[in-house]
Amino acid sequence: MKKNFIYTVLLLLCSFSFFNAQNADDKKQIIAAVTDILKGFQTHNRDLMNPYVNETYGVGILFKSSGDLGFVLNEDVDFSMPLGYIQKAWNIRNQFPVQFGTAPAYDAENKKWKKEGLFIELNSNIVNEYADAFLEQYPVKDQDIFKINVNSENVVLVTLAENSKENAPVNGFRFIMTKIDAKWFLTFIDVTEYDAE
Repeated sequence: MKKNFIYTVLLLLCSFSFFNAQNADDKKQIIAAVTDILKGFQTHNRDLMNPYVNETYGVGILFKSSGDLGFVLNEDVDFSMPLGYIQKAWNIRNQFPVQFGTAPAYDAENKKWKKEGLFIELNSNIVNEYADAFLEQYPVKDQDIFKINVNSENVVLVTLAENSKENAPVNGFRFIMTKIDAKWFLTFIDVTEYDAE
């Protein structure tokens, strides 16, 4: 009986160690990708961002127009094209250290974040929440880019919550990354805090 208990404990410890190692590797990959993506967006350098766009799935832009959720699928990041209906890109400072955890709420009325920082939310269900929020005539759940985000364990929500001093149309920058074949990719840019109309 004692032997079985000891084997069970050892098996659990080994499983726990493997899980932690996998998490540590994921976090390392995610931080490297987030750094490149934010630097690319900050400097409008698509060459820093596009290695993180999967050639099969592209990158989706989630936005709001007249209160309704909208979606555009692009092959890659191209700064000569608007993000959704937003015509001008905005500036980000990107001066915060990475924090793993839930991002603060966005105050849409005052157009500012309740707390500033760079937040990475692991195991995020955000894409499924957005898919459920689309009007019924837009069956986005059938699109491959939404299907690959069904499992929240493979989804990370990144929020650079910073409040601009220069009346920028959007404060900060928010995007979604998805683990595809053991690599993390930029799958959505989320500009839903700003209503285009």
